[in-house]
Amino acid sequence: MERRKEKPKRITFSTGIRLKGNFIKNGLDTSRFVNLIVCFDSPDHFKQKGYEFPPNLFYISEVQYGEAMGVLIHKHKLTKKETKEKIKSWIEKFPLVELRSNESTGGYESIVRSANNKVIKKFGENYEIGELDVSTIAIFMQNGINIIHVKDKGFEETCRELEIEVMLTPERDLKEERSKKN
Repeated sequence: MERRKEKPKRITFSTGIRLKGNFIKNGLDTSRFVNLIVCFDSPDHFKQKGYEFPPNLFYISEVQYGEAMGVLIHKHKLTKKETKEKIKSWIEKFPLVELRSNESTGGYESIVRSANNKVIKKFGENYEIGELDVSTIAIFMQNGINIIHVKDKGFEETCRELEIEVMLTPERDLKEERSKKN
């Protein structure tokens, strides 16, 4: 059987830089995004853990900026100024691309809700995800994200139900986050 060569994908960044090749499109759920900000002083430290750029491209959805602000301020006791600076730094230096919803996102949201209902039937009410998570997964699906980095069980199992690859937050990072919580 003859294998067809896949044509390299071209990705253009807002800076005008064009990249050619096969990339791993990583989506970060809010809890993992917050974990990175809390555990790693800079994106460079995280990149050294095996997520160099490229081939790894990282994405967040439009809802995660506000969610991350709230968690960092209320759970991790950072000031609003510190929080904005840390989030801005990660978005710019990592680099993270922020994905936005559009007119076709609603169709994906229906698929995500249906998948989450199956997860709830299988594992129980504790696995229900909120509307912001539904939107995030829908936006990731719509944009062809290959892997989603997760910390939340409901989010994780919903992604698995949708046959989206998940990367769990490493235990060392969870311990680090817990030790830095006030």
